[in-house]
Amino acid sequence: MTKKSKRGMLFPPAIGYSMTVVLSLIIKNKLSLKYFLRIVILVLINIINYPFRTYERLFINPRFKHKDLSKAPVFIIGHWRSGTTHLHNLLCQDSQMAYASTYQSVFPDTLFNKLGRFLFKGFSSLLIPGTRKGDNVSLGSSLPQEEEFALGAKTPLSFYFFWMFPQKMIQFYDTYIRFHRVKKKQLDRWKSDYQLFIKKAIKNTTGDRYLSKNPPNTGRIKTLLSMFPDAKFIFIHRNPVEVFLSTQNFYRKMLPPLQLQAIHTDQIDTNIISIYKKIMNDYLQEKEAIPAKNLVEVPYTELEKSPLTVLETIYTHLDLDNFEAAFPRFEHYIDKMKSYNKNKHYIEKHQLETIRNEWRFFMDAYAYDVPENVIVE
Repeated sequence: MTKKSKRGMLFPPAIGYSMTVVLSLIIKNKLSLKYFLRIVILVLINIINYPFRTYERLFINPRFKHKDLSKAPVFIIGHWRSGTTHLHNLLCQDSQMAYASTYQSVFPDTLFNKLGRFLFKGFSSLLIPGTRKGDNVSLGSSLPQEEEFALGAKTPLSFYFFWMFPQKMIQFYDTYIRFHRVKKKQLDRWKSDYQLFIKKAIKNTTGDRYLSKNPPNTGRIKTLLSMFPDAKFIFIHRNPVEVFLSTQNFYRKMLPPLQLQAIHTDQIDTNIISIYKKIMNDYLQEKEAIPAKNLVEVPYTELEKSPLTVLETIYTHLDLDNFEAAFPRFEHYIDKMKSYNKNKHYIEKHQLETIRNEWRFFMDAYAYDVPENVIVE
């Protein structure tokens, strides 16, 4: 008998943000009236959280600001729906790996305030669904998560603002990933906030090497290297046709509980095409800045077929220790995931033609063609 997943409810990620950022987002972006109640709930939760996050920012965060990282961070990068989540969850089985939890990603400054954490982590545990609607991946307040949700909490620079305001997805890419027209002072503060977030994640999850899984970072390599010159990168890639279909399905299922403005499904598809082209071009241009010993590229098909071999390659190439010690936990996780059911997809002929035209540069670079198992309608 299949275990029934816990029901829950997702809220827009700004519930843990600074009130200044929340008000700025509401003022600067067009809101749809049908989401008015959602906005009211968001603001109310934010107000309740205000004293707790203020206390942590004033009295707890300063303890972390001048701490040094003992090991260079590892960044898992790649377009959404390329296997980044699977690889992240797998590598997090290694006890040396620290990571951002789902709770920290939503409430980054209500992490070590005991009363605030008790209230809001309990609140999160009750509301977070057992699985993610877009792909059936397990969810939980303590499970690994992307840090992008939290990067706009104090400094308003986060690509994931698009979950609330999807009409501005393209503009958000240029501003929050490429940092076009972002003042140096604001970018420096964002970097400082990011470093603080990482240090707190290390304390929270007790590892000593931070492991990031954050697809927007695929287009931020030079910025990351300016922060962490010795950072290590794992770029995972998947057949672009499968990526498009999976991303399309994911957005259509995940946007409804998070958005604060309406968007037509055709516009979502157009955005997917444009963002993929931008982020993969940025990666191909910037990856040359990474020392060869600090970058490993992983095909998703290889991770599916021979996960332990791929992991050993990653550890060897990036000169990471602890592979043998973590091996039994890797094996256990892989065995547990064998029952995971992937979504099946079909593609319309005009969409396939658009992908082949717009994404040809990446398909050629990594020898991808139309998958045999994809059905053209």
